[in-house]
Amino acid sequence: MSRLPVKTEAEHDEALANLSCPHLGVNGCEVYDERPLICRLFGTTPSLACPNGRRPDVMIDPQIEQGIHHYIASTRQILV
Repeated sequence: MSRLPVKTEAEHDEALANLSCPHLGVNGCEVYDERPLICRLFGTTPSLACPNGRRPDVMIDPQIEQGIHHYIASTRQILV
């Protein structure tokens, strides 16, 4: 998170109101190479399904997904 550009509170509020991300620009993700874990998982697990129906050929195994969610919760990861 420390490598991501700082966004204003207004940018965060607007993204939240639109159920979007403050780092999503007109050409897609503006921080793709440095994106957080939650972004890397998006669309690869049943509980983080892509709203556009996109997905990999093989979804992440449910047990691995459960471990990832436990990791996120136990390390107090924050969303963008």
